[in-house]
Amino acid sequence: MANNNMQGSIPRIDLTGIDPAAGPSDTRWTTVRAAVMDALLEHGCFEAVMDGLIAPELSAAVLGPGGAVESLLALPVSAKARNTSKMPYRGYVGSIPGLAYESLAIVGPLSPDAVRAFADLMWPDTGNKSFCESMHAYAQKVAVLEAVVRRMVLESAGATAEYIEEQAKATSFKLRLTEYAAPGMGDGKRVVGLPAHRDTSFLAVLTQNDVDGVEVECGRGEGGWARPALSPGSFLIFAGDTFKVLTNGRVFNPLHRVVMSGDKTRYSSILFSSPKDDVIVRAIEEAVDAEHPAVYRPFEYGEYVVFCYKPEMVQHPKKLEAFAAVQSTDRVI
Repeated sequence: MANNNMQGSIPRIDLTGIDPAAGPSDTRWTTVRAAVMDALLEHGCFEAVMDGLIAPELSAAVLGPGGAVESLLALPVSAKARNTSKMPYRGYVGSIPGLAYESLAIVGPLSPDAVRAFADLMWPDTGNKSFCESMHAYAQKVAVLEAVVRRMVLESAGATAEYIEEQAKATSFKLRLTEYAAPGMGDGKRVVGLPAHRDTSFLAVLTQNDVDGVEVECGRGEGGWARPALSPGSFLIFAGDTFKVLTNGRVFNPLHRVVMSGDKTRYSSILFSSPKDDVIVRAIEEAVDAEHPAVYRPFEYGEYVVFCYKPEMVQHPKKLEAFAAVQSTDRVI
C-alpha cells in the first residue's frame, strides 16, 4: 500500500507556439529554455503544455475509450506476449504478481514500417491499419516536443549546434503503451501500479487518458512527492539517467511511480528517447572543466541497460551511481 503524503509540486511550463527551428536569438525560446532547465535541475520533471500539438481527435483515437491503446491492451496475453526483445524492457511486460500492470513497447515508432511490423505481430490477420496510422502520427507529434526540450537542455549545458545535431542522429526512440487496472476500492485506498524507479533514457514524454496516477520525487529528492493532476492535452516530461550523464550531473533524474485508486482504468503512452545501444554515453565537453570534473565515467548505453535489469539491481535506487559514478553527486549544482 502506498502512503498518501503528497507535499511537493512540479512546475507547469507553457511551450505553446515555440518554434522548433528557433534558437538563442529568439527571446521566447531563451525564456522558456531557462524555465525548462530550472525545472529539470531542481525536479527532473515538469508538466509541459503545447496547445495545438496533438489534435483532440488524434488524442481520442490513441488514448480515448476504445482507442488504439485500449484495443491493444485488450488483446489476449498470448498475442501481447509476441512483443519480445533480446534487450530488457523492450517488449511485453505483464502478469507480475501484485501489480495490475501490463505494457508493450514499439521500438522505432517514428518509422511507419516499425509501427506496421508491430501491428502485424499483434493482429497477424488484419494488421490493424487504423492503429498504425494513429500511433505513428501520435509518436511523430510527441517527438516534436521531446526534440524541443532536449535541445533546450543541451544548449543550456553549453553544447554546440553541431553536437546537438550529431547527438540527435545517435538517438533511438521507444513508445511504451500501458494499462493500469483500477483497484475498484471505494474507500480511498491506494495501491502501487508501478514501483518507484528512475528511467535509463535521455527523456520520457508521458501522456495519458483522464486518470491520474503518476507520483514524482521533487526537489532533488528533498521536496517530498508530487501527484500532478494533468490538464487535458498536457504532457509529463521526465529526465533519465543518461541525460544526467550528458549534463555532468546537473539535471536531476527523479524517482517516480504510479499509484492507483478508484474504479477507472488508466492508460498511458510514453515516448522514450535514448542513446542507441552501441553509443558511448559521456558528459558533453562544455559541461566539464576544472571546477566541474566529470561525475560519471563513459559507458556503452546497451551495457548499462543490461546492468540495470540484473535481478540484484532492479530495486536499487541509484543504479547510475552504482554503475558509473566517479565522485559523489549528492551536491546541488
